[in-house]
Amino acid sequence: MTRRSVAVAGGMKLLWRDLRDSFLDRRCPGCSGRVPREREICDACDAAVSRSGIVLCISCLHRAPAEPRAQGACPRHGSRRLVLAGPHYGPTLERIVRAFKYEGCRALAPWLLTLLPDLPAGEGPWNREGVLVPIPLHPARRAARSFDQALLLADLLSGRSGIPVVEALARVRDTPPQARLGPDRRHANVRGAFRAIRPELVRGRPVLLLDDVVTTGSTLLEAADVLEEAGAGWILSITAAHGGTDDPAEEAIQRAVATTGEVC
Repeated sequence: MTRRSVAVAGGMKLLWRDLRDSFLDRRCPGCSGRVPREREICDACDAAVSRSGIVLCISCLHRAPAEPRAQGACPRHGSRRLVLAGPHYGPTLERIVRAFKYEGCRALAPWLLTLLPDLPAGEGPWNREGVLVPIPLHPARRAARSFDQALLLADLLSGRSGIPVVEALARVRDTPPQARLGPDRRHANVRGAFRAIRPELVRGRPVLLLDDVVTTGSTLLEAADVLEEAGAGWILSITAAHGGTDDPAEEAIQRAVATTGEVC
């Protein structure tokens, strides 16, 4: 094939893609504006979502030091239940995540992967023995959506990091979506929702527990407790976004937890 024919074929491919996008009226889920070719998010929405992460204690949403295994990471809970969380779950990001989870926009997964914080560095046991465990959907919910968003993100992260994905959890109760519940009901909603499957694959190993968003931490706490009972060595959670610390409502949750000692 000559250079001219290659150029013509490439131009026809781009023209077909533009015609298809125009016919489908492809829009950015963050603002409903037009998106550039081969992109899922427009430049403005991409710029509006920061890439700054945060380390939180999911037992109380306390902001922890940047080093995940630091001693005394949380004054009350140490480093036992930490989450590496991506940017704050603001309006633009909320619309994008909603499109990803509830409107079947699986093509958004690579963009969401860019929001995940960097993993702990070093060549210790984590890199040699660690496994990646996604928070599972109930089979009925997974069938309705046609995919599991946490598993999809986990597969992409595994390809980037080399950490193998282990589906070590099963969701045994089809609970109402956490997003529809207030903070006081979320922990009760997921209590007993998970069980460990193939515990031998996590026993004694560092586990990276992955979900898309952490708000009150209830889902991650419940899942981490189940994995710990199955013998997991060290559990660190990671999410693409968080709903705490920068939001007044979430700060109110933290104050309530600090006063009552309840787990959020």
